[in-house]
Amino acid sequence: MNPHKRGIAIPSELATRIYEMARTAGLSENRVIVRMLQIAREDLGPFDDAGLRRILREPWEAARKRPSLVQRMRRRSKEHIRAVVAARVTSEDRTALFNVAKKEKTTVSALQRSMIEQVIAKET
Repeated sequence: MNPHKRGIAIPSELATRIYEMARTAGLSENRVIVRMLQIAREDLGPFDDAGLRRILREPWEAARKRPSLVQRMRRRSKEHIRAVVAARVTSEDRTALFNVAKKEKTTVSALQRSMIEQVIAKET
C-alpha cells in the first residue's frame, strides 16, 4: 500500500499539539495525524451530506456546538474517562462514581480532583 501525500497547512497550535502527542505516544507525527483522521472519520460517519456540509463549512466554534456533533464527541470522551477510571477502581466504585458525577452535573475527573484537593487540605 503506497501512502498518499497531501500538502496541507496546519495552524501552529495544532502542529505543536500533534508534536506533543507524537512524543507522548512514541509514534511518528504522521501516525498521529492518521489516527486523528481515523477518529474524525468515525465521529463524522453518521452524518448525511447536508450535515457534513454544515459541520465542515461553519467555523469550528459554531460547528462544535451542534447537538449531534457534541453528542458524538461526548461519547468518545466518556469512553476515555471510563478506561482511565477502570484501571484504578472496582466496577462497583466506578458505577457509583459515574452516578455521583451525573447527579452533581460534573465530570468524574472533576470529582477526583476535588477529592484529592480535600485530602491535601486535610494533610496541611
